[in-house]
Amino acid sequence: MKRTIIAGALLAVLSAFAGQALEAQLPANLRDYPLSSLKKSGDIVAPFFDGWFDNGDGTITYSFGFLNRNTEEIVDIPLGENNYIEPAQYDGVQPTHFPVYDRRGFQGKWERGTFGITVPDHQTEVWWTLTHAGRSYSVPGRATSPAYELSRAPAAFGSLSPALRFDPTGPESRGPEGHVAQRVMASVGTAVTLSALVQDRGQRYDFDTDMDVYPVRATFILHQGPAPIVFEPESVTVGNEESVSEGGIVGTSWGTATTQATFTESGEYVVRIRVDNFGAPDSKFDNMCCWTNAYVPVTVR
Repeated sequence: MKRTIIAGALLAVLSAFAGQALEAQLPANLRDYPLSSLKKSGDIVAPFFDGWFDNGDGTITYSFGFLNRNTEEIVDIPLGENNYIEPAQYDGVQPTHFPVYDRRGFQGKWERGTFGITVPDHQTEVWWTLTHAGRSYSVPGRATSPAYELSRAPAAFGSLSPALRFDPTGPESRGPEGHVAQRVMASVGTAVTLSALVQDRGQRYDFDTDMDVYPVRATFILHQGPAPIVFEPESVTVGNEESVSEGGIVGTSWGTATTQATFTESGEYVVRIRVDNFGAPDSKFDNMCCWTNAYVPVTVR
């Protein structure tokens, strides 16, 4: 028994030395990542490439998200040398606000599909770089690997990304790269109304599902800006065709999602509206289906 203990202790010591030797061979920025424990603050914020869509006309849309490894620290990285996209013609659409997410149905801290970028062909690459807590990370958007190709086809039971419009006859957003609304003017401390027209989409008639149309949820998110925004409510659920007919229906199964946004500081803001149908049986937050983005620029004086 004594020999076993001594041998085990010796093995543990040798293993520790071996581990230290291997660790010393790693670059300095990798020695405490990714095996280090999570921190409340001071940890990294990293860009992520979700994948790419073939739009069928020769163009490609890249989907990007981010990871905030902190458990409590909400990070803001303004556009500029610590938060930029190359080539420069695509810069400016990325978020500057990186909250800590803890949502029902979302496992982990990776926020998927916060924005999309459409490029003219398969050969065009887009790089997003973020620097925080002394570390800089860059991720490429590229369409060279079929493993990263995303599909716009119906999910297992027919779900598709919901539709979002700012005007009944205006352009329609479907997917991570959303349309931008007309600029809204606001004043500090005075609530302003933000709204969008939303619609569940799907091809469920040939599937054994409970409903052909599911409720959708619109969530209002600070995408860019110098200070937090108070949304009342932060998210709103719009029911199916039967339940939204009294709430401003503008067409078959279209409904209106509205919030009151109050700004505490002046400046330039962008509000992201994400509409999802995560209540459907083939859709949830940690999948790549089914949600849609759109963006509202706001000038606060």
